[in-house]
Amino acid sequence: MVGIIIAVPVALSPFTKKYIEAMEKKNIPYEVVEWNRYGAVSEKSDKYHTYFVPTGRYSGLASKILPFFKFRNFAKKIIKERKYDKLIVLTTQTAFVIFDVLLGRKYRNKYFFDYRDTSYEYITLYKRFVNRVILNSYATCISSYGFKKYLTDKKELIIAHNFQKGYYGSRKTHCSGRVNAEKLIIGYIGYLREYEYLKNFIDAFGNDKRFEFHIHGSGDCEQQLRDYAEKYDNVTVYGGYKETEKMDIVDTFDMICYNYPYSFVNYPAMANKFYDGMIRKKPMFGNSDTFSGELIEKYGLGISLPEDEKKITDKIYEYLMSFDKEQFEKSCEDFLLRVIREEEAYIAKIDEFLDEGECSL
Repeated sequence: MVGIIIAVPVALSPFTKKYIEAMEKKNIPYEVVEWNRYGAVSEKSDKYHTYFVPTGRYSGLASKILPFFKFRNFAKKIIKERKYDKLIVLTTQTAFVIFDVLLGRKYRNKYFFDYRDTSYEYITLYKRFVNRVILNSYATCISSYGFKKYLTDKKELIIAHNFQKGYYGSRKTHCSGRVNAEKLIIGYIGYLREYEYLKNFIDAFGNDKRFEFHIHGSGDCEQQLRDYAEKYDNVTVYGGYKETEKMDIVDTFDMICYNYPYSFVNYPAMANKFYDGMIRKKPMFGNSDTFSGELIEKYGLGISLPEDEKKITDKIYEYLMSFDKEQFEKSCEDFLLRVIREEEAYIAKIDEFLDEGECSL
C-alpha cells in the first residue's frame, strides 16, 4: 500500500489527483494522510486519515510550531500503524514534518518527493535538509525550472508543471482579440493576499479610462480590496469562484495580470494562470523581476515590466495595440507542446516508481 502524506487538505491540492489517478489506473491500494487546517471540504472515505486543526494560511512561523508538531505525531502514528510500502510526500513542509521517517532505513529510496515552493532555502542548514530529502528520494519533481538554482544538481529533477491536462484538450487555438473595443479588460484571478501590491494595480488601471481591472478570487485581503476599489467605476472585485468557472472567467479578459511582487518565495514560482493564459490564448502581464516574468518575455507570451515601472498602463496599451496575434498563438502552442512532453515524462516517472517492487494490500 502507498501512503500519500500532505500537510494541507487534498481539496486544495489539485496536483495530488495525478498520483491518485496513476494508482487507481494500476489498481494499487493507497491512503491519504492530510492536514485540514483551512476548513476545506475533506473527502469522506476510509482511504483518508484527516487531522483537523485550523491555522491561518499565512500566519507566522511561531504560531505554526505546535500544530505542526501535533500533525507530525499524527502522521507518524498512521504511517507506523498502516505500514505503507512506499510514500508520496507532497511539498517541503510535509517532508520537514516527517524528515526522520524519510531519512530512515525503511523508506530511503522508497518515496516520491513533490517539491512545489521555496521557503527557507536561503538558510544553509535548511537547504542541506531539503537536498538530503531529494538525494534519498526515489525521484523528486519540481513545479518550476526556477527552483533548480536552489537545489542539488546531484540528482535528476523532473519538471511537474502546475498544469491540468484536462484543460489542454479544450484549449483555444486562436486568440479572440479584444473583448471590448472601448475598454481593455485586465484580469487578475487567484488567491488574494498581496493587498498593497494589488492596491497599486487598482490605482494604475482605475485612473486610466482605457482599461477595466477585474479581480476574481477570495483570500485574506478580499474585503479590503473590495472597499478600496469602490472609488473607481472601472475596477471590480468579484470575489470567489468555482474551479469549473475559471476558464469562462479567463475568456472575458483581454490580458491576464500574472504579476507578483519580487520575494525569495515568489521569484521562482509558477502558478496555474501561467498555463491558463496559453490555453485560452490570453497574453500575460508579468513582473520582469521574477522568473515567470522572464519566461513571459523570453517566449513571447505577453509583456513583463519592472516592479517599479511608472508607466504600466501606457506600456500595456502600446503592447496590446501592436499585438501580433499569429505570433502569439504560435508561441503559446510551442510552449504548450513542451509542457505536454514534460508532463508525459513526469507521469512516466510516477508509473516507474509505483511499478518498482510490490505493494501489499
